[in-house]
Amino acid sequence: MANPVNIIGLLGKVKFIFYSNPDIPGIGIPYQPVYNPTEFSVSYNNTYDEGQQANSGDSTKKFVSFSPRTLSMELFFDGTGASPSNSLINSIGINTVDLQIKAFLALAFTLDKEKHEPHFVTVVWGSFILNGVFTTADVSYTMFEPDGRPLRATIKIEIEETIATSLLGKLLGLLSPDLSKSIVVKEGDTLPLLCHQEYNDASLYPKIAEVNNLKNYRKLKQGMELLFPPIDNLA
Repeated sequence: MANPVNIIGLLGKVKFIFYSNPDIPGIGIPYQPVYNPTEFSVSYNNTYDEGQQANSGDSTKKFVSFSPRTLSMELFFDGTGASPSNSLINSIGINTVDLQIKAFLALAFTLDKEKHEPHFVTVVWGSFILNGVFTTADVSYTMFEPDGRPLRATIKIEIEETIATSLLGKLLGLLSPDLSKSIVVKEGDTLPLLCHQEYNDASLYPKIAEVNNLKNYRKLKQGMELLFPPIDNLA
């Protein structure tokens, strides 16, 4: 039975899962580095269109879209055997830093034979989950054997979040104010009044009645929820 402490979010080992089908994230080739990162960062950004108001010089910001999150993380590789967690080095005395790095980069950047594009990746660490693609991986070697093989190295990685097109449409539908909106009817509300408030056009009430399958638009019940689509969809 799984340890319930791990289920609720203690940071166990960070895990990367490389997969090919963007509609089925997290099903693929697992990779678990020997060492957890000491930290990671996530960037969030929104995109706005700045419009200039006529004759005023004032600018307004109109929401356009949200940008994907970007995950930044540094992975550590050690071939000295100094850490008790590095069981492979301690048990057989073989330095595998270069092989570990090659294996990781092959998963992250080698083209899939069928799709001819790099793998997608799911990153899972504690309660944090992100599906995306690798954009950069900067390798730094810091210690070497006498023959030049690396003993220690770090890889600074960046992963940009990706969402399958089928999922993105649903997500945008929930977040964008330019898309469908639901309104809960209050006492005194009428359909023409609500259409005037939402579209500045009370005459659109027959179309909204049709969208919501209202048999009698004159009798709105307090507490009922009505859907108001983008005005372009009412043409």
